[in-house]
Amino acid sequence: MDSKNRAFDLPTGMKTVLIIDDDKRLAAALAIRLRAAGYSVLKATDGLEGLKLAADRRPDLVVMDVWLPGGVGILIAQRLKHIGLAGIPVIFLTASKKKDLWEIAEEVGPAGFFEKPYDPKELLNSIDLALSGAPACPLKDLPDQLRLDQ
Repeated sequence: MDSKNRAFDLPTGMKTVLIIDDDKRLAAALAIRLRAAGYSVLKATDGLEGLKLAADRRPDLVVMDVWLPGGVGILIAQRLKHIGLAGIPVIFLTASKKKDLWEIAEEVGPAGFFEKPYDPKELLNSIDLALSGAPACPLKDLPDQLRLDQ
């Protein structure tokens, strides 16, 4: 095993977030914020790379775009469950304005769903909440101002 994959490279208790997004600038900006907040970060630019990285490194949380090269994010989230990673919270990001997208995403039980551009503080709060073990809020129970179907 090479040194970058060893578990002891991370400080004890540091949580790892996997970002799967083909927008490299957005992923880099999010990675900077996550590292500043004390998280270890892994990045993938497509769905297949993200699945492999998740299987190999077992992150504590995944933040991924809904529309990805190599697979739709919602299907990638389903595949995570099929490869034994069902306990990893997933937060979706999307630039799509489709009103029914959140309903489709809800089927995989995401810990969050954010429309791009998103508020970085709200995303970090959602990540912190998901990693605290708090139950995810069903998307249908979101306050009206946060719902995408309006």
